[in-house]
Amino acid sequence: MPEFAVIFDMDGVIVDSEKVYQEIERQMYDDLGIPVSPEEHRLFIGAAERSMWQYMKDKYQMDAEIDFLVEEERTRLMSQLDQPGSIRLMPGLRELLEALVLDGIPALVASSSSREIIEKVLRVNDIRHFFKDITGGDDVLHSKPAPDIFLETAAKADTAPDRCLVIEDSENGIRAARSAGMKVIALLNHYSGGLDLSEASKIIHALHELDTNMIRQILQ
Repeated sequence: MPEFAVIFDMDGVIVDSEKVYQEIERQMYDDLGIPVSPEEHRLFIGAAERSMWQYMKDKYQMDAEIDFLVEEERTRLMSQLDQPGSIRLMPGLRELLEALVLDGIPALVASSSSREIIEKVLRVNDIRHFFKDITGGDDVLHSKPAPDIFLETAAKADTAPDRCLVIEDSENGIRAARSAGMKVIALLNHYSGGLDLSEASKIIHALHELDTNMIRQILQ
């Protein structure tokens, strides 16, 4: 059993993708003719696509089926990923992953995005080999802020939840990790600045601030 494990959210932590998601969803809202405000849209940062579209369908009484809406968003995103450089790695990520490898600390991904999208994002950016395993939003019954995705990932890491450190950038993700009994580092970025990240064990402004010594200090 590994001594520790580090679990990464993907969007806004591994890759700077929130802008892409926001643009795709905003275009879909316009196409569907639903008046979703920016404030309402922000409530779903870190949540699974299905839970967001279920909320929108119920509130705006849309005829479109949830499966169609989820698949349409994924299709648009996958098309975006085919464009070189469309979604870039967060600064300092590769250096942190290399440091974790040298220190023997496994890294895993727990993201509300689908497994298909996670795999493509990691492979397009040539970082899949750094991660022991991944868990997507379609791998668990309840999405963030429920703890399911983090408990499932801890099991894959063969590490007790209280020996896992999560790196997140959303209220939903932080709440989910805390509910799973894990310590959380909040990464403050241009999309998380207006969110309440106070439940995190520590807030950082860039991944460059994080190293394996700090990870061990937080977990011990």
